[in-house]
Amino acid sequence: DIRKIENVEGITPQDNNTQGKLLLIFMVAFMVFTIYSLLKWGPLTLPEAFSIHGENYDNLMTITLVLIFIVFFITQPVLFWFSYKYRGKQEQKATYISHSNKLETIWTVIPAITLTVLISYGLYTWAQITGDLAEDEDPIVIEVYAKHFNWTARYAGSDNVLGKANVRYVDGANSVGVDMNDGYAKDDKLTTEIHLPVGKQVLFKFRSQDVIHSAYMPHFRAQMNCVPGTITQFKFTPTETTLAARKKKKVPTATLR
Repeated sequence: DIRKIENVEGITPQDNNTQGKLLLIFMVAFMVFTIYSLLKWGPLTLPEAFSIHGENYDNLMTITLVLIFIVFFITQPVLFWFSYKYRGKQEQKATYISHSNKLETIWTVIPAITLTVLISYGLYTWAQITGDLAEDEDPIVIEVYAKHFNWTARYAGSDNVLGKANVRYVDGANSVGVDMNDGYAKDDKLTTEIHLPVGKQVLFKFRSQDVIHSAYMPHFRAQMNCVPGTITQFKFTPTETTLAARKKKKVPTATLR
């Protein structure tokens, strides 16, 4: 009995009516702000990808966002409208429903299938850029070594094979811990500036001397953590020169130096 609730809680039908109308006002304001945010700050997302795998990366992001916003713009208005429509009224009585097997099946199966497709697509793309090299792949091999406030790159020499390295070998001029007894290390070259040729696959191997560092190259859609005690890797093929990339509208010059 609503009148009994009024006596206990001090809530009147007028209170429920006011709260329901406020929810509708909030719904409209919420939708307007969401659309405004998309139009205002949407262009601040990452520019065109400058790597071959970047297309798959961006496609996955676009599909995910489209699905999210479709669900968002359907469910949120319905949620607020139902809150208003079924607000407390003296003449209105709630209907008790214990469960619905049909509804539970629908809201379980559809998200499960959607997530399976998205995750499978993501894992396929991730395996392509972090997995082992195929027999027909011949990339440029570069090691990126991270330590506090410092990044150092090590190019494999003419043999295109990096010499062994271990943090225990770090000493004086040997700043990245190269095993000087390894023959493959003889022609390795250290640098603090990386140059990548267009159309040539590059295999990056990452190490860290102290803590976890994040190697992030957003325009190539490449990001990998450098973890102490282990080697992580990431491979991609650049598709644009720096000069061509700087001519793109959304690419700040400083980010590609």
